[in-house]
Amino acid sequence: MSDLFEEPDDATPLAPGERDALWQTWITDRDDLNEAEQENIVKGAAWAGKRRGKPADLLNEDFAKTLHKQMFG
Repeated sequence: MSDLFEEPDDATPLAPGERDALWQTWITDRDDLNEAEQENIVKGAAWAGKRRGKPADLLNEDFAKTLHKQMFG
């Protein structure tokens, strides 16, 4: 396991207060955070893959907001 605040070179930095603000209380280290992010990406991709419409419809603000709601609950 890696410390939540020990940042790999390619990681998005987390400020110390951000850990307390995470919705998933089971996240205690970087590995947990990576797992939660991957799960959200998979959920969002599955939801987006079921959408019908023109490719341009995927580039509007409403779609982006709805996608994020699907990913993050």
